[in-house]
Amino acid sequence: MAELKKSLGVTRGTAMMLNIVLGAGLLTLPGLALQEVGASATLIWIACAVAAAPLLWVFGILGRRYPDAGGIAAIMGHAFGRQGRICATLLFLGAVSVGLPAIALTGGHYVAATFGGPAALYAAIILLAALGVNFLSAETAGRVNTFIASLVLVFILGLAIVGYLAVAPAPAPVTAPLQEVPSLSHMGMAFMMVFFAFTGWEVSANLGGEFRNPKRDLPRAMALSFAVAVVLYLVLSQVVAKAGVLGAGPAPFAQIFGQSFGIGGSVAISALAVLLIFANLSAAVWAVSRMVYSAARDGLLPAPIARIRNDVPLNAVMLTVAVLLGVVTLVGSGLLDMAQLLAAAGQNFLLLYTGAAASLLRLERKALYRALSLLCLALVAALFIGRGGEGLVYPALLIALGLVIAKAQGKDRPIASPAE
Repeated sequence: MAELKKSLGVTRGTAMMLNIVLGAGLLTLPGLALQEVGASATLIWIACAVAAAPLLWVFGILGRRYPDAGGIAAIMGHAFGRQGRICATLLFLGAVSVGLPAIALTGGHYVAATFGGPAALYAAIILLAALGVNFLSAETAGRVNTFIASLVLVFILGLAIVGYLAVAPAPAPVTAPLQEVPSLSHMGMAFMMVFFAFTGWEVSANLGGEFRNPKRDLPRAMALSFAVAVVLYLVLSQVVAKAGVLGAGPAPFAQIFGQSFGIGGSVAISALAVLLIFANLSAAVWAVSRMVYSAARDGLLPAPIARIRNDVPLNAVMLTVAVLLGVVTLVGSGLLDMAQLLAAAGQNFLLLYTGAAASLLRLERKALYRALSLLCLALVAALFIGRGGEGLVYPALLIALGLVIAKAQGKDRPIASPAE
């Protein structure tokens, strides 16, 4: 069977990962965190970065050792056999099938708020544009995503600089409720909310099979993209903190720029949101389609889905976008809502983090790596306790389905390691 072309180095890999990680939350979460905990919001962002770093390290270690289009599913296959691979595949596809439509709908709501019309229609248009990018060859698509990532970074840096200079410092003392000392429950809520700005590198693990030198370049791309993302998050959180009450809420930059520049400022922020989400979705469709390709290659999905044309698994790309469009249609019809989508995606990703840490513990014998995996397992356990049992039915059903499929396919078969 044809294999994916190895076209990624550090620069393109970093750009792709930034496009996957930097989503609409970049324009929303700073204001929501400020609204919840006031001046403590900066500490929340720092705490989330510190908590996310060991999880990212786990993905870097495993992705370097097991570079494969199957990403975390391939890694769990090495650790726990075919059952682990199938369950992880279903958890991952279950997460992105509901999480990515929510991202597209966020962009649709930005456009609808500025120009009117149905948000679901705009979301579908953004997804179709992302599909167009993924029809390009792997080499061309890599260049396009690098250009988009550069453009997004320029716009975000411009947003941060102009926003910081344009906004007048909030008068002291800051009016309630921001001046109040946040309770422990509010701090926990804010942490859980902001932490999901640091998800996305588990999706990036699916790019491992397309790095020319995954042992060297994949962990470097992860580390570099993480550093850039953290800096951007902290800078933008400072912009909204400077604005005080004006920056508190789900659309802080729309309020800040709308007050400073009028309708032109609101339109500019909407355009930035759409560009950010388009970049996010085009890179995510690339990564997710590789998981779909891997599932078809391994017999979990029909074999024709794994066909490659022009170095791209086009059937996997089209299937991925078709599922996302279907979920957007369900939301537009009122059968689902964004809160349900995000909650389901969040629980699945937490379970995948658990699987990654458990895989490292099982596969590695180095004391440092084993200590790292135990630290991550403790961290994820704390996050689950913070979230409670809400939303566990969906991932539990996916895991049960995975176990049934694995049993139906026969006895557990070991999965060969990639060539060194």
